[in-house]
Amino acid sequence: MATSTVLAAEPACLSVLEHQQNVPSHGRLRYITRGLIPTASPHLYHLPPLSEFGDIRLLPIRDIKESLKLGDENPYTLDSHGFTARRHPSVLHSFPYSRLSWNDETLLKSVYIPEVEDLLRNLTGANKVVTEMVLIRSEIHSEIDALASSEEIRETDRTGDDDSWPKMIGISAGAGASPAPKVHLDFSPAGARVHLRKYHGALAKAGAEVISKEDNIVANGVRAEDLHKWYDGPRWAMFSIWRPLKRVTRDPLAFADRRSFPRTDYVPVDLVEPTGKALRHMYPAEMKSHKAETLLAYGSDNHEWCWVWDMEPEEVVVIQLFDSEAEKRGYCGVMHSSVDVPETEHEPARESIEVRCTAFW
Repeated sequence: MATSTVLAAEPACLSVLEHQQNVPSHGRLRYITRGLIPTASPHLYHLPPLSEFGDIRLLPIRDIKESLKLGDENPYTLDSHGFTARRHPSVLHSFPYSRLSWNDETLLKSVYIPEVEDLLRNLTGANKVVTEMVLIRSEIHSEIDALASSEEIRETDRTGDDDSWPKMIGISAGAGASPAPKVHLDFSPAGARVHLRKYHGALAKAGAEVISKEDNIVANGVRAEDLHKWYDGPRWAMFSIWRPLKRVTRDPLAFADRRSFPRTDYVPVDLVEPTGKALRHMYPAEMKSHKAETLLAYGSDNHEWCWVWDMEPEEVVVIQLFDSEAEKRGYCGVMHSSVDVPETEHEPARESIEVRCTAFW
């Protein structure tokens, strides 16, 4: 498929901070080809193939690294932009721990996950934070990586239930996932609701009050797409907390101000979910009013992109994937992607850890 590269003008992304001289001003982002109806990937929880992301744009990206020094005064906020960033050293950065500690499932559960949940509670004021997945990326981009492989093993396993919680993906040495160089948002609002109900019984149990309120509204004749207009239950939201495991020298993560994305730029695509015997732990209720769905995007020069350049292991980015209150204001979550930066293709693979959490108020 033919591709195009567009050089856009510098956007007016909110910031009072100047670029550092050594920070690249642009990066390459891949959008779905305009007019294309994307093909759902046959692999679990995966995006369509890279060949369908044919609108390749060299776009300006604002470095927000200096804002990390401002702590809670950071002008990039979850309520406005849908993302924020902080300096957030972990105990695992101190003696006697090492880089290998980040691949230790026991340490992640006993040390790092509680740190992340405390951070998210402090940032959002949520009453309850539930961690559902830890994902390590340590490979060059591949269309089928550890995320698909581990889930598909569970799908075909007929020896019994997979009751592991939270899910640990890419933890084993040499089994890391890879960056996703495709502009996307993991959940549409409908997809977020399916995920809450079907990803794991523990998550559905935590969201039981939300599920009950939403299901009652739909049962009374409200269309699923209008649910947010009638919902008066507890606020809930999904987040990705992203941290590099070494300084990022290639494939940095970029994230867009959600206010710069009109809904006309969103492109929904079905997401393949597990269905096998190994999933008896899932919430049993069918969610016929919603689809497992993610969002891609058509390209625009008006999208305002940011990143933390030269991101270090003591720094984290928090991205909102869904928020029931933001939905009432007309916003979805934050589009994001790894970025191709010219002259970095020979750098070693990026190593990062992502924690997925759902918060309830």
